[in-house]
Amino acid sequence: MKGEFLSEKTKATFWKVVLEYRKKREKALLRNNLEYEKFREELYQIKKKAISEIESLKEKAIFALKENGINVFEAKDAKEAREIIKKLSEGKTKIIKSKSNVFNEIEEEEFLADKELTETDLGDFICQIMREKESHPVLPAIHLTPEEIVKKIKEKFEVDLEPKPEKIANFVRNLLREKISEAEVGISGANAITSDGKIIILENEGNISLVSRWPEIHIVVSGFEKIVENLEDALKIVRASAIWGTGQDFPVYVSIISGPSKTADIQNQIVIGAQGAKEVNLILIDNGRTKLLKEGFEELLYCINCGACLNFCPVFHQIGRNYGSKYLGSKGVIFAGFSESLKEAVNSNCFACTLCSACFENCPVKIDLPKLMKKLRSLMEKENLQTKENQEMIEKIRNFGNPFGKIEEGKIPKKLYCC
Repeated sequence: MKGEFLSEKTKATFWKVVLEYRKKREKALLRNNLEYEKFREELYQIKKKAISEIESLKEKAIFALKENGINVFEAKDAKEAREIIKKLSEGKTKIIKSKSNVFNEIEEEEFLADKELTETDLGDFICQIMREKESHPVLPAIHLTPEEIVKKIKEKFEVDLEPKPEKIANFVRNLLREKISEAEVGISGANAITSDGKIIILENEGNISLVSRWPEIHIVVSGFEKIVENLEDALKIVRASAIWGTGQDFPVYVSIISGPSKTADIQNQIVIGAQGAKEVNLILIDNGRTKLLKEGFEELLYCINCGACLNFCPVFHQIGRNYGSKYLGSKGVIFAGFSESLKEAVNSNCFACTLCSACFENCPVKIDLPKLMKKLRSLMEKENLQTKENQEMIEKIRNFGNPFGKIEEGKIPKKLYCC
């Protein structure tokens, strides 16, 4: 296993949050009159149908989005996506960004280093100023204490704050309002895209509403797997993202974007660019997704990025973000095998997975990650990418009929391997 283990303090924090989350999720399902397995099956069928028809849905969506005045770009990989973003933000210096797992997927060191890029999600902003990597897709700063955060704020901004969440949130709110008011470009992700040309984004903080409306240019980065047939399906995914993501009934805000802002208030003449973005750009990213489809891993593309698979994962609770790559957990390991390389999947602790199925039982769209992990390991075996320990066990089983090697009566083997 590669990487350090989490501190006992961080592990305790994770478990406290997870147990509270489970109670909230159960209550949210009850309040919405939703039966757990029935709703999961409904979501599974929505995503299964969409992914099985993804080429035709993508074609329809691109046509409709362009008809609505949205510029659509397709990027075959992370490098191409970065080049498109650079071109769209050329000549601009101040960029604000909301939480986006796909942006994190394509980001690399020094990307947009010539710009002033400000995270506007509270957790992501805290990670940014503390130079920490996010520890969870929904709760990125969960591993940091209020005391650690106010210490960094004092160091960076020379402001004394009480180590209380509300004090920190209020300070960051006021600071970010200034950054947002100066921004020239806003970057966000998308939670769903409909085949008739609508982009759906959910949030709780209100920052995405500002990121997508205040600057003249709005750039949306998304994997093509976010495309679904219609708005009804998209809103079911939005509800599921809230229930399984944070245990809420529904997000505080849901934006449905079908084009740049416009007005026809003067003699019924349409003018593009009113009080919202003057230009909306959507970058649909492949970056290994087509490979997943071709190799029989299409189920991974059902993911709605709620983070529920991590909440009860025994490996994640021990090593945190050392389990995974650009995405965390089993999903991150598998995705790395196709967006980067099988070797990167090995380095992301592929063989740490216990195949316990806690992720599958907690996934709103019923992704069988243990099954996909086994398939990935089979591909690795063909490429001779087993870990040193696995290779030793295999060799000893062949030579001695057991994973421990030669066993002498009355003696304990030097190494004891778990099956």
